Amino acid sequence: MGHLGRTMPESHRNAELWDMIWKKDQIISDYSIRYLNFITELERALPVGSTVCEAGCGTGQTLQIFSSRHRTIGLDISKNALALAKGNCNAPIQGDIFSIPLRDGACDLIYNSGVIEHFAYPANVAAVTEMARVTRRGGRIIVIVPNTFCLWYKIGKEIAYRMKRFEFGYEEDYSPRRLRTTLEEAGIEVQELFGLQATPVLATNDKEIVSLPFRQRIAQLEKYYPFREYYSYAVGIVGFRE
Repeated sequence: MGHLGRTMPESHRNAELWDMIWKKDQIISDYSIRYLNFITELERALPVGSTVCEAGCGTGQTLQIFSSRHRTIGLDISKNALALAKGNCNAPIQGDIFSIPLRDGACDLIYNSGVIEHFAYPANVAAVTEMARVTRRGGRIIVIVPNTFCLWYKIGKEIAYRMKRFEFGYEEDYSPRRLRTTLEEAGIEVQELFGLQATPVLATNDKEIVSLPFRQRIAQLEKYYPFREYYSYAVGIVGFRE
């Protein structure tokens, strides 16, 4: 098994890693609450009939929000993820973010969360460049990644590493400036930065400290917090294809 892992192509190893993650039962995490709220607001502002792609869709949970009024495409390398996503989007596609099987300018919106941090430079820029390729001119590209400035994220990740319980493979974090630079290097015009999950963790994908209704109420308060991109768990960016 060890020898096979060393000789297997990187994309195959990534597929096996995410297949293992997506076959487990998932709790709605604190971050998922914020992410779903963000996507819901985004969908309300999107013209009806838009083509939307999540490049690294996982279960496709957020695509379900778009699917009643838009054409939705879920791209993922994991078969297990796509088995879950097929009920949430119009077109689940197994594929690689570095070679998205869509024509140039096919999408009005392309987005992901928790994807490009798993690629070292310059692969991270290549992934975002490919996202931009399949977006129409004037269309939006949204990328969300772990935040360098989130203290409790950094501490939690270090503890998980030391206990050998970090299950997400290679991962980097991003400052707002680094995220902006990454998109600009990919030829994307940056519109705004934002933060998601400004409060410490009360539930992850596999463990819950307090109930979902209580955590949802806490999440609603975050809209009043200023400058969230500098201390939230995740920093995100909205850009346009020029």
